[in-house]
Amino acid sequence: MLIDCQGLSRSFDQRVAVDSLSFTLGAGQVLALLGPNGAGKTTTMRMLCGLLAPSSGSARICGHPLATDERENDQIRAHCGIVPEAAGFYERLSARDNLRFFGGLQGLSRSEVDARSTRALARFGLSERSGDRTGTFSKGMKQRLSLARALLHEPRLLFLDEPTAGLDPQATADLHRLVRELKAAGTGVVLSTHSLEEAEELADEVLVMSTKVLFQGRPADLAADSAAEVEIRLASALNTPLTLPGSIKAIAADDSHLRFGVTDPARDIPLLVRLLVAAGADILHVGEHKRGLRERYLQLLGKQ
Repeated sequence: MLIDCQGLSRSFDQRVAVDSLSFTLGAGQVLALLGPNGAGKTTTMRMLCGLLAPSSGSARICGHPLATDERENDQIRAHCGIVPEAAGFYERLSARDNLRFFGGLQGLSRSEVDARSTRALARFGLSERSGDRTGTFSKGMKQRLSLARALLHEPRLLFLDEPTAGLDPQATADLHRLVRELKAAGTGVVLSTHSLEEAEELADEVLVMSTKVLFQGRPADLAADSAAEVEIRLASALNTPLTLPGSIKAIAADDSHLRFGVTDPARDIPLLVRLLVAAGADILHVGEHKRGLRERYLQLLGKQ
């Protein structure tokens, strides 16, 4: 198990940033953290990679207990790669010299750093710019260099904080392909993102949070954890009032166009059709509309 997190919380003065977070993450799994700005996603990632002490709770990361003393978390950080939202490079240094510096902090020898840097720069399409100052790089290039830096020491666990923010579609597709490759190789990935499509495409599990956990499960379960809607078109307007069971709710009616919310489509749709026919309706069309990931996500935040 790469992450075993139990009741992890963090407060800043009187403000609770993360409230009783619990989850596990195995090798080769991707967890997406979803939530609005200020939801506690970055704070969660900083705690899990040993950069910020929790106020309460516990966690084991790559087999090592999360400690309150940063120096005791060196073993955790040795197994983690981090791609922060802000790259944080020394912009007067070249791409290669930045990798040499950060590789040295990971305890790699100069020969190891140089060999791995050459491979990483080639992998991320930066070989021709390896001698250029990082300050001359575009956002996309800095993001690729940040990935190269995070993977230089071959971590077991990778943290990605808004990794595709501001990237063009090609750079985004390249990063998604990298995440899939890392997953196939057994690397665990914790991904903080505002993109529901990204979470749905990459994650084995999503965790929707706004300080506390609002939902935890598979992306498909998040979308499915919501009532379906049924649209029905009639040949003419229905003049007879319907008596509906509690599992069916009338949402909208516009002459011959009706919309209902149903709890269990397999049970409620046939029942609804029978009720309409009994009321004298001439049904032209019945269509089920399952609420998508975005609708359910917004619904969760609205309830919170």
